[in-house]
Amino acid sequence: MKKSSYKLLISFIFIIFIIAFFIKEAYFWSVFLLFGLIPIAKLDEIINLVLKKDEFHIEFESSKDNDIEEKVKKLDKEIQENKQPITRQNYIRFQNIESKILADQEKKYGGEMKKLVHFIYGQPDKSQFKYTPDGSLLTNEALYFFEIKYILKPEFAKNIVENTTKYLKTIYNAFEPSVGKKLIIKLILTSGYDIDLNSFDIPKGIEIEFIKI
Repeated sequence: MKKSSYKLLISFIFIIFIIAFFIKEAYFWSVFLLFGLIPIAKLDEIINLVLKKDEFHIEFESSKDNDIEEKVKKLDKEIQENKQPITRQNYIRFQNIESKILADQEKKYGGEMKKLVHFIYGQPDKSQFKYTPDGSLLTNEALYFFEIKYILKPEFAKNIVENTTKYLKTIYNAFEPSVGKKLIIKLILTSGYDIDLNSFDIPKGIEIEFIKI
């Protein structure tokens, strides 16, 4: 049997069990197997798997070009939030910091950190929005979404945190009822300066952490 045939067979088996667990409302195992399905895909392929419950479904895309374009847009926004020019050096700087923070979080919580996993809210043919966290990780206790914000100067922190938590609150309200287990969204601030977390009003479902670099 060819490698592609093995891959197709394994993917089919995963999907059968995912659907079966979802029908039985064993949402933890459905999400767990969904994460297990990701490594099977190659970067130049796309996997779409839809599980509808209260207009919620998860879609995994592994289109390399689409993912790179989306990541660049996200980095553009983060660099602009810090009043910095869009340059190759800044792309590398921000990306390296994010990768280091995610690697540390992976060690902290165990499991495997997933990047560029797209969580879709809405009907499959009419999604309301798509959320792609910087990283996502599944444990026995919870599903984690990680958002990393590099803050160059303390005076930028208030605006960045307020805008980000407002958006993340929308994400939490949309996805939390349908995840099937505890959902924790972690906003991690990192900076060369000290940032007082007590000055921020953080909504329910979102945890904030500061890491000095």
